Amino acid sequence: MPNRNRWIWAVGIEDTFIGQTARGERPLDEYELIQHYRFWREDLDRVRDSGAAMIRYGIPWYRVEPEDGVYDWSWTDQVMAYFESHPELRPIVDLMHYGTPLWLKNEFMNARYPELVARYAAAFAARYAHIVPFYTPLNEPWINAEWCGWSGVWPPYLQGRLGFALMMNQLCKGIVRTVQALKRAQPESVMVHVEASKKFVPSAPACEKEAAFWNELRYVMWELVQGRISAGHPLYEWALNHHIHESDLEWYRDNRIEPDIIGVNYYPQFSVNSIDESVILKEQIPAPVPGTAEDMKHIVHDLYRRYGKPIMITETSYNGTVAERVDWLNEVIQASEELVREGVELYGVTWFPFFDMADWPYRTNGLPRRDNMATFGLYTLEEQEDGTLLRVKNAAAERFEAAARQSSSGEGTRTS
Repeated sequence: MPNRNRWIWAVGIEDTFIGQTARGERPLDEYELIQHYRFWREDLDRVRDSGAAMIRYGIPWYRVEPEDGVYDWSWTDQVMAYFESHPELRPIVDLMHYGTPLWLKNEFMNARYPELVARYAAAFAARYAHIVPFYTPLNEPWINAEWCGWSGVWPPYLQGRLGFALMMNQLCKGIVRTVQALKRAQPESVMVHVEASKKFVPSAPACEKEAAFWNELRYVMWELVQGRISAGHPLYEWALNHHIHESDLEWYRDNRIEPDIIGVNYYPQFSVNSIDESVILKEQIPAPVPGTAEDMKHIVHDLYRRYGKPIMITETSYNGTVAERVDWLNEVIQASEELVREGVELYGVTWFPFFDMADWPYRTNGLPRRDNMATFGLYTLEEQEDGTLLRVKNAAAERFEAAARQSSSGEGTRTS
């Protein structure tokens, strides 16, 4: 771990992998859409040039395990060899980023999902343990459960709060099984658990009680995997009422895990949500409202007080102009400095994604890729006449590099 007064600068490449097309959707494989499979070496060279010391890096499970129990490591071998050759850039391997293999019927709700995702994790560790010590068992359980289990946009297309809870239960069991498998294979491995941070605000005084409950519910993943929910817990009745049974809660208590690092994904455009009558009466998904760096700090302080573990900002960025991205990065730097001064053990700060990305509606809206680009990146993706996406460094990248250089020189925060 770094000295608590210094943090690591990191980046990530958007790595959503949803290959299912049974309902007429297009595959949502971000590495394919941003041409990372084609330019992966050059992309990672750019990351090293940025001064980032770590990278959140996803593995496309659906490609790695094209058949049940049959693995194809041909592409992954090349990338892991790159990391082995460049130890100054350490990967946090993102094993599960929304999508499952195409052969897994009913996707996350398959009864075998927890054991199968753990089997895949164990196979990865058996091959690459000498290269990779840092893992994210599953990215953003909340968003995964929301899109797959509440809105029904992604497979297995469940809907409503019950679908959300059923999905969350399956995902959390998969997280526990994955961590157990990785710790057996690599006892010294470090688990960077990554969750979408949430802050719920009431739209009116009449909604304050409901907002308070939602601000407890946002911790459901952390509470489940650590076996904290039992009679008297604020989420106990919610769990039982949403088909997370006492036997499930007992299983979590018997198999509890502890996070090594708490990963916080915070986006000022998405992470603060309003609780209003549509949420209370119609069970709609809470809508986002603009958030601030102070909101991010509030979330971090809450998590640090609650769990007492090192915190890493595992995703943050701004979907907008380059100037807006620079402004947000400056706010993040200031907020991070304040968090350290206020006593938070801040492990790292991650700009995510490093490149622009194809936004998720691409999967269903039928519009060309160029009309689906989300401008979060330190590098702008400019589509050429032949379809090639040119990587163009922008001013946000220059600001990030300056911060990383300052860190490595020992001024203020720095990597260690």
